[in-house]
Amino acid sequence: MKIQAILEKVTDEFGSTYTQFREFQQNPEYRAYWDKCIESVTDRDIFMSIIFCNDVFGIPPVKTFLTVYLENFISITNDEQARLDSFLKRSIGAFWGMVFKFALGYTEQKSVSISMTKHYGVKTASVYAGKPVNLTIGGKPNETC
Repeated sequence: MKIQAILEKVTDEFGSTYTQFREFQQNPEYRAYWDKCIESVTDRDIFMSIIFCNDVFGIPPVKTFLTVYLENFISITNDEQARLDSFLKRSIGAFWGMVFKFALGYTEQKSVSISMTKHYGVKTASVYAGKPVNLTIGGKPNETC
């Protein structure tokens, strides 16, 4: 699957799949957060690390994503602890659900404790299983390889 196809699926269907989080994608107030989510998929190294951590170590994509972007979120929130409100935490979780379940085709998810309370205030997140047998990620967003 090409990264571009994943991005298109997420951007085209997020609002209709997760209607309660449509504002996360559409409201300019949340643009910086949405953009970081999209950036993490377009950066092949980060995206592959998120998938690897989920598949091999059982680390939820939300935890890997938030860990990678801690300094960015400190800046965005203007808060040394990068605290996120409930809507943002759930929206970021929905974003990764969209990526793993609907774009990549994973069939199972399980909520696990991630204890990111020092930063973000996130206590749980989903890890995904039931990976499609022949899943491969290819190319950069605009590549046609």
